[in-house]
Amino acid sequence: MTITECAVLARFLAGLKIKEWVRPEHHVRPLVAELFLTENCNLRCISCACWRERTRDELTTEEWKDVLRQLVDLRIHKVNFTGGEPLIRKDAVELMRYARDIGIRRMHLNTNAIRLTDARRAEVLDAGVRSFNVSVDGPDAASHDYIRGRQGAFELTLRHLERLIAERERHRLKIRMNFTVMKTNVAALPDIARLAQRLRVRLYLNLATDRTFLFRADAVGELAAVADERLEEALRELETVSRADARYLPRYSDLAYVRQHFGEPVQRSVPCAESQLKLMIHSRGEIGGCWGHDPRQSVREIPIANVVDSEGYRAEHARLFRKDCVGCGANYSLNLRVRPTTYLDDGLWRLHLRSLVSS
Repeated sequence: MTITECAVLARFLAGLKIKEWVRPEHHVRPLVAELFLTENCNLRCISCACWRERTRDELTTEEWKDVLRQLVDLRIHKVNFTGGEPLIRKDAVELMRYARDIGIRRMHLNTNAIRLTDARRAEVLDAGVRSFNVSVDGPDAASHDYIRGRQGAFELTLRHLERLIAERERHRLKIRMNFTVMKTNVAALPDIARLAQRLRVRLYLNLATDRTFLFRADAVGELAAVADERLEEALRELETVSRADARYLPRYSDLAYVRQHFGEPVQRSVPCAESQLKLMIHSRGEIGGCWGHDPRQSVREIPIANVVDSEGYRAEHARLFRKDCVGCGANYSLNLRVRPTTYLDDGLWRLHLRSLVSS
């Protein structure tokens, strides 16, 4: 991390502390823009709703370029390209290149990696993307393909992920493998941890929910009902794996949060830094809100700066920060990292004075 990045992060964290302890109305400007290039996808994941209804009238290439220009003016620190599956848009790489050319230096891509072929990977890297989340929802073809709704998805995703990992040192890439914990795959937690260690890639655990805008469906809600005993059994084995070798695996505090999530998705004792960090812009131009609360304005009607500086945006995000919300668990790891006590808990876990599950 550069000196500039450290200064930006320190200012953001200081703003959160002021907001939490001194002035609840203090406005913390977003550092990251989460751009949903499309809310459509080339997979049919049982844990997602985005493919169940096709999203139309999405922003054009020129409209997205205008969004990127506005983000530069706002001095947004980083841009995340996400979806749906962003790489199904023919102009995805063009937009990444444009972002680079107008001065955006930090770019991230969320992808299922199905279309991250050798040629496309080279284009994405040439455009300047240096951070990736790749979704893998099972440690083998049978489990992953069932959840992702496409036979052969595991083989393609793993092949493309491994080739991306091979480029890691050369391009100084940050790569995470994202696994969504749900009723149908919770027992696979220890094996997905072993896969992450075999690949030497950081594992992040998403948490199944039907409360966020891409996941609202009755079928998804059923998958988010993870039984306590199944989760406890999986975490017991995962803790054994982690105590033997914690490299590439989530830290103790993250796993402790996962353990509580399915019974209490809000967890108000941990403020939502995620809602303050990110400015969300949806595929049809809706702007604001958060993962669980819908935006009410559009970049097609109002400049982004006007939204961010509006009283409505500030009031909403002050409320979201204190988790006066539906609760979702989105980026819980970030929320925990602004809590110094979690580092103490991690240390106590390493001393065997903390445990994920009862003996």
